[in-house]
Amino acid sequence: MASLKVAILGAGNLGTTLGIVLAGGVPGIRAGKSRDVIAWTIETEVAREIHGQRLNTKYLPGVPLPRALRVTTDLEEALAGAGVILVTVPSKVVREVARQAGQALGGPSDGRAPGDAAGGDRPVIVSASKGLESGTYLRMTEVIAAEVPSAFAGRILAVSGPSIAHELSRGVPTAVVLACRDLRLARAVRRDLQTPILRLQVSRDLAGVELGGVLKNAYALALGLCDGLGLGLNTKAALLARALPEMARLGVSLGGRRVTFYGLAGLGDLVGTGLSGHSRNRRMGEELARRRPADEALASIPGVVEGIGSVRLARDLAARHRLRLPLLEGIAAVVDQSADPLKIIGRLIA
Repeated sequence: MASLKVAILGAGNLGTTLGIVLAGGVPGIRAGKSRDVIAWTIETEVAREIHGQRLNTKYLPGVPLPRALRVTTDLEEALAGAGVILVTVPSKVVREVARQAGQALGGPSDGRAPGDAAGGDRPVIVSASKGLESGTYLRMTEVIAAEVPSAFAGRILAVSGPSIAHELSRGVPTAVVLACRDLRLARAVRRDLQTPILRLQVSRDLAGVELGGVLKNAYALALGLCDGLGLGLNTKAALLARALPEMARLGVSLGGRRVTFYGLAGLGDLVGTGLSGHSRNRRMGEELARRRPADEALASIPGVVEGIGSVRLARDLAARHRLRLPLLEGIAAVVDQSADPLKIIGRLIA
């Protein structure tokens, strides 16, 4: 029986890590299932290093890559025969990548598609990108759905949860949520992607799971502010207690279920992102605490920091829904350099 082909769109931090795990590249841990894994990237230097040296020093330094993980700069090659397409590129380029993929898959109105997907004769698309589209406020699965063939309706899922790449790539057990309105399809995809170290819960709450991944990036900035100001776990715990209800209020107003935000996709992801020394969003908060302008701080951090865009979009959405969310408003004020970080945190935990 032919192995399942998994195409990973994006060879950044998360994409490379998922490639390692799904291709069975974690030392001492079997993948659990035979897969043909290929990563696609537009960065020729990254592709050359992965292919020739089995390393990705730009995004995942110090981690050897398995020979079973292939790489290409040809999108059609990556997609040909794929059963699962994993989208891991930054949210700001998801539409463009989805548009190119949609053309390779047959165009927005054409039902043709290659591959042999879980639970059907077409591939499934799983978005691991966390963000909302600026201007439209669309979630990433909605952006992808607008650009791929209509035959993919109902076959676009989201995966989100606490998944620090530095840990997962080294074999640390990790649990995330796989969301799809069709639970049978979600369970089929879980069978295709789950490994001994990457465990997948399934959920019907597609909106809530995606929103949890977006909003936690905004609130993780506050925990980074604490580090930058030299504050400790007492302060962080107080902020976490404020952040979670705010996340849930906004998330429910945008179509998610409250219970989702108290699980892996909300609380779990916020704790992982807000407390990890490897988190770019936490580090961004640390830089903001030093009163560095947001653009300057962003330039000093390698990789994509989704939290800055997330906090601004979340603030706009809260205003649209007439929600008063003091912690979110305080974080946004610090990002805009219109408030003193220490005074904001002191007021919020008072």
